[in-house]
Amino acid sequence: MKTKTASAFTVLREEDVNYVKSLVANGGPEEKDYDAFFQVLEQLDEKGVNEIRELLGPIMNEQTMVGFAYVKPFGYAGDYQIIDYIYQQKVNPDPRYSKWDKWYHEQHAAKAVRNRKEFFKDVLEKLDAASDTQKNVLVLGSGPATDVYEFLTKHPDSKLHFDLLDLDQRAIDYAKKKNAKFLDRLNFIRINVLRYKTYKFYDLIWSAGLFDYFKEKHFIYLVRKYLDYVKEGGEMIIGNFSDQNPSTKGMHAMLEWHLNQRSSRQLVSYAVEAGADPVNVSVDKEPLEVNLFLRVKKPSNPFRNAETFISWLDINNN
Repeated sequence: MKTKTASAFTVLREEDVNYVKSLVANGGPEEKDYDAFFQVLEQLDEKGVNEIRELLGPIMNEQTMVGFAYVKPFGYAGDYQIIDYIYQQKVNPDPRYSKWDKWYHEQHAAKAVRNRKEFFKDVLEKLDAASDTQKNVLVLGSGPATDVYEFLTKHPDSKLHFDLLDLDQRAIDYAKKKNAKFLDRLNFIRINVLRYKTYKFYDLIWSAGLFDYFKEKHFIYLVRKYLDYVKEGGEMIIGNFSDQNPSTKGMHAMLEWHLNQRSSRQLVSYAVEAGADPVNVSVDKEPLEVNLFLRVKKPSNPFRNAETFISWLDINNN
């Protein structure tokens, strides 16, 4: 097969073609190349995307983080394995690929995924410390459940119990194996989150990266649906990539990984449309502000018992 010359590419500039070819020949970008390669990706249009993928052909396979994300061996973007590879900062030792993996893990999106895991663990620690009684947590799209594993490893006497929902049986099998010593506190359920029904109420409902794949109407429907399962005084937290994600062009061009990225204002509006009171809705962020977290609290009922109701009447009638 003949190799295309730089002039045979009709969209990318000849200097960019030669530059990307040199990166591939050198086994990937060095740290000093990161900004320049980022600029090449930033100026791509749809035709340029096809050309950049052709140039990167030698690394677009499952041996690299880039290739694994692009090939999608499990049939969908953001599968449990690529997420766990991001958590591990997996680097192929083969010199043809290692620099590409190191570059991948330095992207804002990958760092934000790791920050998201730490954010969730911090939420779990605060929930666990708030009471001496058992607390129930529902995880939507649990994937590798590495976050739960790391939390329980650090807090083996935790009072938290988890229901973990995922549609991919491979993800469940992987997570069960990882969390083998904690299975007495974990209940894995293979189901589409759109179809899950329960009579149970949860102190926390968490979803890290599932709602990025839902259109607006499904997002709102699921917030409305799952708010009914939040216990009084509990909370629902939904992660979603920000529309200001600097890695967007790279994710689209190199990985064909498309997300419904949203603003804080959009997330709040979805929660309100789903029936949440605006005073109970807020948006949090991880340090890079690439991952946003919609937080919807379920207020406690002040009239849970007669004594509280009488106290409220006394206060408001004076």
